[in-house]
Amino acid sequence: MSTCSHAERLVPLLSDGELDGPLRREVASHVSGCVVCTGALAALERGRELLWQEIEEQVEQIDFSGFWEGVAEKLTEPPLPWAVRLQLWRERWWSGWSLSAPVWAVAVAIVLFVAALFLPRPYLSPDLVSKNLEQSALVANDQAQIESLSSGATVFLWNEPANNTTVIWVGDDSDGGVP
Repeated sequence: MSTCSHAERLVPLLSDGELDGPLRREVASHVSGCVVCTGALAALERGRELLWQEIEEQVEQIDFSGFWEGVAEKLTEPPLPWAVRLQLWRERWWSGWSLSAPVWAVAVAIVLFVAALFLPRPYLSPDLVSKNLEQSALVANDQAQIESLSSGATVFLWNEPANNTTVIWVGDDSDGGVP
């Protein structure tokens, strides 16, 4: 590196310690042999030194005597009551959500409808149905009663509201056909 133009860009990086290995050695050897680059490096170091002196003087003039007491005071302030916190939260977050009651009602209805569609329904096993059929059944006006049914019995029910007629057909045939 024989040119100062290339070294001029790298001198600030050398001053800050930002150059690594071979490049740092190359720039340092150029600066040691070049009066212009040595002056630039010295000016940078002197500027840094003046800056640190100014910062130290400013820091010494700042009064930190009440700093920690102020921090402790802020940490020990009594918390806001829950009612005030809730009101502040509602004002901050719910101000954009001020929807009218019908909109909320429609949203709730949609959620309930979707829940009703996708929630599992109770399952009646065939054993439970046959067990219930085995128990006695009571029919309204005529007081007909079935004392018991076997699990292989076929039961058909026909109701005609016009005549107020109900027919219950119980068969022991195992083919499962219509009587």
